[in-house]
Amino acid sequence: MKSKQVLALIALVLGIVGGILLLVSFIDTIPRLLEGRGQLEVESLVIVGIGVIAIVASAMIWKGSYFAGGVINIVLGVIAIFYERNSEGVLILISGVLGVIAPQVKD
Repeated sequence: MKSKQVLALIALVLGIVGGILLLVSFIDTIPRLLEGRGQLEVESLVIVGIGVIAIVASAMIWKGSYFAGGVINIVLGVIAIFYERNSEGVLILISGVLGVIAPQVKD
């Protein structure tokens, strides 16, 4: 396995973990919505969108679209940090950085 493939695999794993953690935080709010104790907020929908798009962008990195997937994950990581999802945002941000630098690594 080449070095850029290893970096792409690490970026894939980090992006998927960050995206799933964002989705799990939304899933925790579903029982409150069903019981009528809460309401759906725009922030929750943004977090779900970030999670799903981060997973797709991580798959793009793994499939070979390093720069496009990396830039998407960098932007999503910054947005997630802005919405105070610090650990998930950092995972997605690191995934994006690894995706951008992966093709420049020489074996």
